[in-house]
Amino acid sequence: MGKSVKEILIDGNGYACIQCGRCTGSCPSGRECSLRTRKLIHMARMGMDVIKTEELWDCTTCFTCQERCPKEVKTTDMIIELRNLAVEEGYFPTMSDVPKIIIKSLYDTGAGQPLSPEVSKIRAIIGLKKEAYDVSTNAETLKKFQRLLDGLEITKKGGLR
Repeated sequence: MGKSVKEILIDGNGYACIQCGRCTGSCPSGRECSLRTRKLIHMARMGMDVIKTEELWDCTTCFTCQERCPKEVKTTDMIIELRNLAVEEGYFPTMSDVPKIIIKSLYDTGAGQPLSPEVSKIRAIIGLKKEAYDVSTNAETLKKFQRLLDGLEITKKGGLR
């Protein structure tokens, strides 16, 4: 069995969150769906059952929120861990709810949303790496991740294989 929600919050520095909203305001998915990163962290801190929320699956793991957090809360890492916990407990969205492009990007790079060339340029200008961290930066880690997805039949369920 994986970590508890409380352990995930502790490991991800979730209790340091000051609810400033920088994560939610900078979230590219939040503009397109109901994802409110700040709300998820707050709900988890309040002991609410976040692993059953649909919003948990709207995150594309672009790491924008995590990079911009003034308190270094590992929001994306926590969302990934919360998803792991959700799957362990039998909560997973139907694949018809998840766009195929996100599944393909996730499989190919480990990130749900590839960055546009414009965003890469902006990141370089402000002193960040052109690409956000994802598992594709390490070939061995990416292969392990892909084997995990293959084992879960993510690409098959998503209609990509």
